[in-house]
Amino acid sequence: MKASDLRDWIDSLTQDIDFSYDGKDGSICPISRTNISLCYNSDAVDVQSVDAAMDVPFINGKSLNDLCERLEL
Repeated sequence: MKASDLRDWIDSLTQDIDFSYDGKDGSICPISRTNISLCYNSDAVDVQSVDAAMDVPFINGKSLNDLCERLEL
């Protein structure tokens, strides 16, 4: 999936998004456009925008923008 498609999916607020990367599980939980919870391998971070969700390096020091095409969604 392209990063722009994942960004749009998060922004739609339709559901939580589960993914796997490097044999570990993660999730993106868009509660609202200003409250998004990101989890990966038992680490969690909350951000206040969709752009921040795409940019924060929470997956082994990489962001969703960096790894989007390698995530198993």
